[in-house]
Amino acid sequence: MNENLLTKEELAVRLNLSVHRIDKLRKNDKLPYIKMGRNVRFNLEEVNQFLKKYGKENAK
Repeated sequence: MNENLLTKEELAVRLNLSVHRIDKLRKNDKLPYIKMGRNVRFNLEEVNQFLKKYGKENAK
């Protein structure tokens, strides 16, 4: 699998957030994500661009 596509658990570790918070941000369309069938993945480059644009404080 592409190393730039992360699971919610992997993204939570990288952002130092809980998995619950990642789920909440995704469900509120505050984090860019990709649906792959029944799975959800996060493109690391897109998430980093989002954080640069809106800041990590908006993710908390």
